[in-house]
This record gives sequence, structure tokens and C-alpha cells, in this order.
Amino acid sequence: MRLDGRIAAVTGAELPLARGLALALGKAGAAVALFGDVQALASVVRELESADVRAAAIDASWDSREAADEALVVAAESVGQVDVLVHASVPEIAFEHCDFVDVDDERFETIWEGSLRGTMFLLQAAYPYLRDRSGSVILVVPTIAMSGAARLVTYTVVEEAQRVLIKAVARQWGPDGITLNCLAVAPEQVPIGIESTSVSLAPPALGGRGEPEHDLGPVAVFLASDAAAFVTGATIGADGGIWMAP
Repeated sequence: MRLDGRIAAVTGAELPLARGLALALGKAGAAVALFGDVQALASVVRELESADVRAAAIDASWDSREAADEALVVAAESVGQVDVLVHASVPEIAFEHCDFVDVDDERFETIWEGSLRGTMFLLQAAYPYLRDRSGSVILVVPTIAMSGAARLVTYTVVEEAQRVLIKAVARQWGPDGITLNCLAVAPEQVPIGIESTSVSLAPPALGGRGEPEHDLGPVAVFLASDAAAFVTGATIGADGGIWMAP
């Protein structure tokens, strides 16, 4: 599957997971805009450009609708109008372990409101571009969104809420030809210190968590391609066979 002519925007590529997805999308033919801290993303841009991928790092935040709008405008000016949005970024505090009884208003507000508002603002800002180009959205979540995880209650709750958000928006934007799906990955793919075996009855069926670019990347490429034009509102498990519940 090729993504020639597509323009992908990826958040969270400072970390190996989204970096690998960005590389896979770029090598499949898409130009790539990386949203986040430009300095932290510089090495990813160089890696993409070394593979003859048109790429740009864009200093962006999504803590307001205005900031998200500006990020999409700059992306359009830098690499083109976005038609694939891959959202893998969450506030760093979400990765911190904390006993549930110690979750205070500030922590809950930052993780819950910060994550959901950020996703909402990004989707709203991207909508005109996605609508015009029958685009796609891929929200990256760990499988602990379905299983839960001790001492990561707020994080798992917000990730599950984002899955519901994607389903609801998929129903509304379906007539516009926009697809929205979740890519569920092994817990080891995010820096939370959780092993697969702690949230599963058995080890991964395929023997491991997978490598972001070569194992998970092709799934993202599929979801961004015309081949997945009739797939929406789904959570696609790419965790090597950890979470097998429907």
C-alpha cells in the first residue's frame, strides 16, 4: 500500500512509538508534519529526510483551539494540507504511577482535561482539511485502555474515553468520507513501566511487543490508505496478541 500524495501529521514523535509510525508513513510515500517541540523532533526530521521524505517539525500545542488551528495552517504551508492525522501524544504526567486515593484535582485536570481537550481541538482544527480530502484519523492507545492498570487509573480512564470519542466522531463524520480509528499497542510501547504479562493472562501470542516502524507502522499505513476506506470507529489491536477480547 502506498500513500503517495498524502500529507500526514503526527503528534508524540519525540518518543519511539510515534517516531516509528512517522517513518513508516513517510517511507510509504506520505509527506510528514511532526507536531510538538521542534528541537526534540529535529532528529526525526533528519531521519525522514535521509529517506527522501518531505518532512517538517512544527512547534505546536493543542491546549487551545487557536493553537491547534495554527498548527494545521503551518503544516499546510510547510508540507501541504493534512489528510492523515496520527495522534499519539499525551501529557507526560499521565505516565507517572500514582495510587488512586492520591489523585488530586490538579493531576486529574491535567491528564483528563488536557488529553481530551487536546484531542478535541486537534480533530476540530483538522476537520476542514480531512473533509476536503476524505482523510483519516488514527488515535494511538495502549491496550491497557481496555484492561486497566494499577496505579495508572487516570491514564487508562482517559484513553478509554478517547476510544469512545473516536467512535462518536466517526459516526458524525462518516458522510464526509472521513475515517477515524484507534491503533491499540502493547503497554511496553509507552513509557509507563507496565509489562504485557501484568495485564494479560498469557504472554504475547507472537512473542513480543513489536517494533514501531516495521510491525506497527504497516498497520498505520493501512488505516491511512484507500484500502481502509470502509473501516471506521474500530480499535485495531497491534500488540502481538496480548489483548484478545472483542
